[in-house]
Amino acid sequence: MHADAPFSSFPSLFHWVFVMLSSLLKSIGVGVVAAIAGVFAVLVGIVAVFLYAIFGALMGAIAGWLLSLTPMLGPLVISGFHSFGLVNVDLVAIGAALGFVAGFFKSNPSAR
Repeated sequence: MHADAPFSSFPSLFHWVFVMLSSLLKSIGVGVVAAIAGVFAVLVGIVAVFLYAIFGALMGAIAGWLLSLTPMLGPLVISGFHSFGLVNVDLVAIGAALGFVAGFFKSNPSAR
């Protein structure tokens, strides 16, 4: 009689445990890859939101600059700010600030 005869069922048990552990490790690996992909997607989304805001600030600054060049509308807007008690109003800076804030509220139209 062989010395391992009483433990003849253990190879199948060890094989079963090995298969289960390798499957578990493979699943953990897939989960880690999915988690990394999810974090990457979130980071890309955050960067996209800030790029929208920066682009909005650029467009607001250009609009403020163009407004300051107009002969009638620019002084009218400046006098409107003077009525609120603001002096030395820079329309470019105000346009950039409002464009930056508005950049966070841009929405993409969707078809229904």
